[in-house]
Amino acid sequence: MGGRAFSQELPPDSFPRLPQQLYQSLKDRLRPLLLTLYTIVEVPPEAPAKMDHGDIDFVVSRPVHGMEEVNPALVSRILGAVKSVELDSNRTSHYALEISQDDMLLLSHSLQRPFPLEKAYIQVDVRVCLDDEEVERLMVLHGYGDLGIMMSAIVRSHGLSLSTKGLKVLSNARVGDVGGLIFHQAPSPPPDPPILLSSSPRAIFDFLGLSMDRWNEGFTTIEEIFVFASTSRFFDPRRFRAPQMPAFDKTVTERTMYHDFRLWAKNKELTTVHYLEEKRDRVEEALLHFGKKNEWDAAAHMRYTRSWLKNNFNGKLVAEWTGLGWRGVKAVMDDVRASAGDESALIGRPLEDIKIMVTASKDSLNL
Repeated sequence: MGGRAFSQELPPDSFPRLPQQLYQSLKDRLRPLLLTLYTIVEVPPEAPAKMDHGDIDFVVSRPVHGMEEVNPALVSRILGAVKSVELDSNRTSHYALEISQDDMLLLSHSLQRPFPLEKAYIQVDVRVCLDDEEVERLMVLHGYGDLGIMMSAIVRSHGLSLSTKGLKVLSNARVGDVGGLIFHQAPSPPPDPPILLSSSPRAIFDFLGLSMDRWNEGFTTIEEIFVFASTSRFFDPRRFRAPQMPAFDKTVTERTMYHDFRLWAKNKELTTVHYLEEKRDRVEEALLHFGKKNEWDAAAHMRYTRSWLKNNFNGKLVAEWTGLGWRGVKAVMDDVRASAGDESALIGRPLEDIKIMVTASKDSLNL
């Protein structure tokens, strides 16, 4: 049931699930209203044979040329919303619209009984995007039911992340051989935050071995969607069904289509491709493919440097070695840095050497 954004203001039961005919009719009527404000107005394609809908999701971009500033309040007026949760900039706003009496008759006919409340509402969500590429990403990741979740789950088992922001290398990616499967571990601590590889849906699909042209054709059955997801060269049912990502799974436990896909994947036969590809380092491959390897290495080295200095050249250690208070400790550490030429020159030296430099600095400063 929709209306979750208004659960504190309107009765939850007043937001019925919309039968397909009413959903399509409302969508067709509301889209022209939004087109008076935005050049791009889309709705992510629904899963095949979906019987009803909790709300209507619009993805919009590019305000109409010459329009006054388009803001959520203006959208609310255009849609005729009775309540709204308005968020500025590149975010999703929520609008509650009262269902007309004619539409109530259609709803009651679908329910085969009168609607139990005097008034009913629909929730309309409008996501404002920065550009056409973001619209395409949202259409892909939110389209055809749980297909976006399936693709995200497939790449996540290889140390990558797929979201509405694009394809990224996970901040905890690592490379190592555990139990016959390859997991990703960087030679030094990985960079944080994750590194964005690409925000282009077509470039991401090409890398994953998925066909954007096939996606654009659409799907008429759930089975077709499952088969499409499995055509990714990253799809490996051994990885996919393994309990490698409990936090991710927790967010999708109520997604029936995703759950059915996992069962479907579990029964898939291993192919020659899976055996040939299992030793590939997907993180390394992705970094090289999108030209991000140098950025990854630089960020990883910087994090390693910070970690090493934190553990081997810090105020607590210097205080223990010298018995000085914080002013003296600061003076000694500044002097050691200056004498070394640069703090990074200390990286990798034995701890005993660092201690000798610290005590020598204390003596030279007469502290």
